[in-house]
Amino acid sequence: MVIDTSALLAVFFQEKAGPWVKEQLEKYRADLRMSTVNLTEALILIRGRQPQMFEPIQEEILESSIRFVPPTIRQAQIAAQARLQFPINLGDCFAYALAKEEDCPILTIDPDFKKTDATVLIP
Repeated sequence: MVIDTSALLAVFFQEKAGPWVKEQLEKYRADLRMSTVNLTEALILIRGRQPQMFEPIQEEILESSIRFVPPTIRQAQIAAQARLQFPINLGDCFAYALAKEEDCPILTIDPDFKKTDATVLIP
């Protein structure tokens, strides 16, 4: 299961979908992965919106069961094609590319992923 930035942020920003995302993270605990591009995006947004909580949140994320995956050249190619083909942003392109390369679904709350050919788990 690839974690999209939107899903992770829903938990830490206590958004409406946060409890649902937490359930999915627990359910798929042994099989979670995230592109380091999406990790970067999440850390930037967390620092910007919750600077006083940044260090403990970052520590919680990094010590979780999530496997962080640096982008490969193949993922860069898939992400570039996705950006041209679908209405998704750069971070989403790397979540999509990781999911395609590792043949697994994307955990997200971003409805833009429904417009792609990826398998998505969305509330």
